[in-house]
Amino acid sequence: MKKTNYRKIDQTIRVAIVEDHTVVRQGLVLLLKREPQVVVSFHAENGFDFFQKLEGRLIDIVLLDLDMPVMNGIETLRVLRRDFPDIQVIMLSMHQDPLIVAELIKEGAKSFLKKNCSFDELMDALFEVKFRGKHTNELVENALFTSYSSPAIYQDSLIRFNLNARELVILKMICDGKTSDFIANKLNLSKKSIDGIRSELLKKCGAKNPTELLRKSILNGLYQARTDDQILAEEKLDELNKIERKKTRLKEINHENNYKNEVD
Repeated sequence: MKKTNYRKIDQTIRVAIVEDHTVVRQGLVLLLKREPQVVVSFHAENGFDFFQKLEGRLIDIVLLDLDMPVMNGIETLRVLRRDFPDIQVIMLSMHQDPLIVAELIKEGAKSFLKKNCSFDELMDALFEVKFRGKHTNELVENALFTSYSSPAIYQDSLIRFNLNARELVILKMICDGKTSDFIANKLNLSKKSIDGIRSELLKKCGAKNPTELLRKSILNGLYQARTDDQILAEEKLDELNKIERKKTRLKEINHENNYKNEVD
């Protein structure tokens, strides 16, 4: 089946960018300026900043980071779906856990992109969400398949304990034995925020201490124990992905600077 070329539709897409890393945010703005049908209405560094700037402005799509201080992506997504249902959301994140991706799609996100995705995929996502209502890629398809095919005990536990995407990430790290300092550094949050989420997880799961939280997580299908080698391999892969993202971003910024100098 031939894919529809939505870029032929003569209509402007108004975009807002919500990303706490200044370099990434500015890089996205520069990239999107290359597309004549896309207008960046404004950009913000977190959900709270976004809603402060949103008042009185019209936008079609939000490119929304998942991990941000003050007000994160999942909180922002929920407020948007409740109070601004006409604004569509495309999530951006370094996370590739299919269960997290599936959770965000179920919360109302219309697509999920890795931060190191290509410019063409970013454009495809914007045009498809605007004119088709959603954008699917291999990551989203695999996530939804994994979610629908995962054991019923896992699905029941998510509902019973009312866990969101961020809490699932942190729960996994806690069960892996990671400290609050490690998790805070990994997710770009404060140690105080992680400690608060730890306490909330204990309360939600009805656990008195971390050991009981681990036991209940395993019993309820929320965590599967892995070997030290498996955890180490995951961490190495994360580091490699982080290095590749930095290289890609630097190339994009250099390309945009060269392009800007040529135009000027």
